[in-house]
Amino acid sequence: MLTVLLCLSLCVCSQGSPLGCRWLEEKFTQYSSLSLNLLDNMKSNSNSSLEAEDTAIFPEVLYRQTFNASAEDRLAFAAQILNETAALFEEDYSGASWEEKSVENFVNILTQQADNLGSCVASPGQSRSKELHKYFTRISTHILRKTDHSAGAWELVREKIRSLLMRAHLLLTTH
Repeated sequence: MLTVLLCLSLCVCSQGSPLGCRWLEEKFTQYSSLSLNLLDNMKSNSNSSLEAEDTAIFPEVLYRQTFNASAEDRLAFAAQILNETAALFEEDYSGASWEEKSVENFVNILTQQADNLGSCVASPGQSRSKELHKYFTRISTHILRKTDHSAGAWELVREKIRSLLMRAHLLLTTH
């Protein structure tokens, strides 16, 4: 009986452990590639004349700290990036020449990734980064809203997000 309880306990504990996350090991790379392909397909033919404002530069120190953090903190950080990106792409993108279905598919893939990564974190929401949230708020406010969600602004955001999704992928696959 004690052996059965011990085995059950180990199974439950490993389910909440980032190292025991089957979805991360089996599906994350596939979903990550799919989200990047969808984002690449949304690329606009028009060149963006906008340049990234200093207020929307990604906080490198935060990324480096997270890169060296525990596996669970990296998972939580990556899940937050995916959730924040999905929320950003639910804003008014009518200025961009994207098909509605493409954006919906992109947001759905990001949401599925975030949900599955979140299920790998033992205490979801605990490691939510205020600085990362501020970064996405600055993108929304200083790039999109100030330009009335123009096509050029969305193209700049799309490029920034592509880079950020690649970083999130590296964060979870290089350790």
